[in-house]
Amino acid sequence: MAEKNSLKVVAGLFRNTDKKGGIYYSGKSEEGEEYVMFRNSYWKEGSNKPYFRLHRRVEASELAKEMED
Repeated sequence: MAEKNSLKVVAGLFRNTDKKGGIYYSGKSEEGEEYVMFRNSYWKEGSNKPYFRLHRRVEASELAKEMED
């Protein structure tokens, strides 16, 4: 029997252009989390790599702590 699934909105993303002309997407969730999504520059047709990479913006100290664990 098939499961019924639904989607929950995480954040709305806006299209942006960086200083070098690259396109990326960024936005905030209702809880205030910031997200940034980039096209994966290593993606190739037929590869098993994601087309986009989604990041959650964190404080530098939080990232350093995660790397220690």
